[in-house]
Amino acid sequence: MNKNNPAEIYIERTIEAEIRPFINRREVISLVGSRQSGKTTFLNHLQKELLKEDKKTVYITFENIQSRQLFENPEEFKSYYQDYDVLIIDEFHYAKEGGQKLKYLYDITDKKYIISGSSSLELTFKTGRYMVGRIATFKLLPFSFEEFLSASDKPLSNLFKLEKPLSKVIESSFLKNLETYLIYGGYPAVVLAKSNIEKEKILEGIVDNYLLRDIKDLLSLITEEELIKLIKLLAGQIGNLINYNELSTLSGLKYKQLLNHLEILKKTYIIDLIRPYSTNRRTELVKNPKVYFSDLGFRNYILGDFRSFDKRQDFGSMIEDYIYTKLTNNQTIISRVNFWRTKSGAEVDFIIEKEGKVVPIEVKYSSTPVVGKSLYSFINKYKPNITYIVTKDVEKSIRIDKTEVFFIPAYKFSLDPLL
Repeated sequence: MNKNNPAEIYIERTIEAEIRPFINRREVISLVGSRQSGKTTFLNHLQKELLKEDKKTVYITFENIQSRQLFENPEEFKSYYQDYDVLIIDEFHYAKEGGQKLKYLYDITDKKYIISGSSSLELTFKTGRYMVGRIATFKLLPFSFEEFLSASDKPLSNLFKLEKPLSKVIESSFLKNLETYLIYGGYPAVVLAKSNIEKEKILEGIVDNYLLRDIKDLLSLITEEELIKLIKLLAGQIGNLINYNELSTLSGLKYKQLLNHLEILKKTYIIDLIRPYSTNRRTELVKNPKVYFSDLGFRNYILGDFRSFDKRQDFGSMIEDYIYTKLTNNQTIISRVNFWRTKSGAEVDFIIEKEGKVVPIEVKYSSTPVVGKSLYSFINKYKPNITYIVTKDVEKSIRIDKTEVFFIPAYKFSLDPLL
């Protein structure tokens, strides 16, 4: 293997474990996520693994015109690939009437179909209405911090889930790697780049040549001026409440245009919006959300700011964004994520809920974190069994009445023990 060629390097993705149980099930597997997040590399890897298991597997991409044309006639497509057990179809969203034809093939063959697309908007719209009850969708985003470590410092990644206390040297290595990850993000090509200059240049290509172009096409924009203005405004206020009127005025977009732009940015995995926690779901939907970015490298490129943590004021917001991404990457563990805010201004960063259990999570990226008044208020009102405070390097636990409060460093934060 040529280790200098990122295209030949495969970093194990945690999503494989989630997808594996569905390989032998009847449902079509749908893989969605932004461009350059590693979908094609993952699908090629999956093909190799299935071939090892004696499953006759073929990789097809609908970027190829001939493959798309063959799919135009489902009967010919079926006959052409009749000797295969598994059909992996990349860039499925390029197919005309793809969902309808896939349903036909699903109903008349016993093949396993695995499809992918670059945005949930295109793929879901073109397949969802035809494949209800027949499809399982998985989201592949840029590298998580665990995957980043596997790519950049494999020996360190082996210590990631070590439960005993770490030495100061190892702890410092984790902190340094986390900072690099949050500054440059997790796009695989960026992570595998050797120098910071190379990382920034690759980010430029990903953002300008792929992501912004895709979004511009989806919105049918003549110019991307207002779009870039909007993204820059959002990038400067991660973790803060969105003010729709202010965004509309500053971006030059009318209110309905603004909502449409925000929806497209969500569907293309650029941003996500988080709603306030309420026992009344209708109340959640009408209140202003907070915004987070799916990849902080994208966000920092838009701002033109790749400074280290000791030279910037927004590192706390970046840690908060990181924790939100970790919480939402596995929806099989957590049913929903909200924030809590009262009229008097009390606020808790995240509230997660699973099977009736409520767990507040507060981000305090410091070596001297304390339980703030807002968190005390939430604990007194809702009396959760456990609470988490995400710190820089402090790991301990205390009790507040019947609530166990766990302090955990950001680099060790994991979903597994939460619920």
